[in-house]
Amino acid sequence: MVAILAIACPSASAQAPAPCPGSFEVLHFDQIGALELTPGPYSITVLNQDALTCADASDLFRQFLEDYDGRLGGGWRLNAATRTFSRGAAAFQVQRTIDPPAPPSKRECPSYFRVLHNDRIGALPVAKGRYRIVLLSVGPISCARAATLFARFLQDYDGALPRPWLVDPGTGTFSRGHRNVGFRIEHWSGPVPPGPPSGHHPSDGSRCPGTFRVLHRDSIGTLTLRAGPYIVTRLRGRSPSCARATQLLAGFLQDFEGDLPAPWVLSAQTGTFRRGPSGGGFRVKPVRAR
Repeated sequence: MVAILAIACPSASAQAPAPCPGSFEVLHFDQIGALELTPGPYSITVLNQDALTCADASDLFRQFLEDYDGRLGGGWRLNAATRTFSRGAAAFQVQRTIDPPAPPSKRECPSYFRVLHNDRIGALPVAKGRYRIVLLSVGPISCARAATLFARFLQDYDGALPRPWLVDPGTGTFSRGHRNVGFRIEHWSGPVPPGPPSGHHPSDGSRCPGTFRVLHRDSIGTLTLRAGPYIVTRLRGRSPSCARATQLLAGFLQDFEGDLPAPWVLSAQTGTFRRGPSGGGFRVKPVRAR
């Protein structure tokens, strides 16, 4: 008697690459890690339908585009040469199609914002360079207002933004108490538009060379300074020199009660010391968030 052994093989159709219906629109020059993306429609192909659906692949592609630093989470890996995203058996590829690009999005601000030195807003690192500002929705906040807010948040001393504003360091998103009101920042990709930037930071002065080091936790009035290095920014106008600003800061730290000598005043929200409410002065900010 001959025994016949039946071997169950996986479905070839389930494991074959499956082009997803429709297309995914990339609205502007963008980048995911080493993968550079030009504006326009992209096709998505799921490499194993048993492990990933087209709907999930499309949503993952959206999340990766919104990721702030290009380091994918959840175990996902990117092969930029083949435009493939994979995690175990789950994988998909993206490919730019030849269809004409869509009109520019009204949510994408036309110019760039320039950060002149490495900085941070709370847990969100903001490296020196050009940034794109993308509105979360059209209407509540204009591009000009978003640029002004971004500059103000960069001036904030401790990254605790004024209510009801929140920052999501994973996506570089600033929201005003509602997920659809606010804006997102991205590292600039693609050609640089002509003309001046929509804003720059610092816009009210210039950063002093080096840093000022606080040796132990201290305070000046309502401003708490933890041990560590601090950026000192000399404000425009009739302000003390960088050397004089650091001398003044050292003197303010030595005062037992934290009372500034007249006419100096302090804004604890931004860590700004001014010679009178509208006089010259300087601003301090921790190099790293605590």
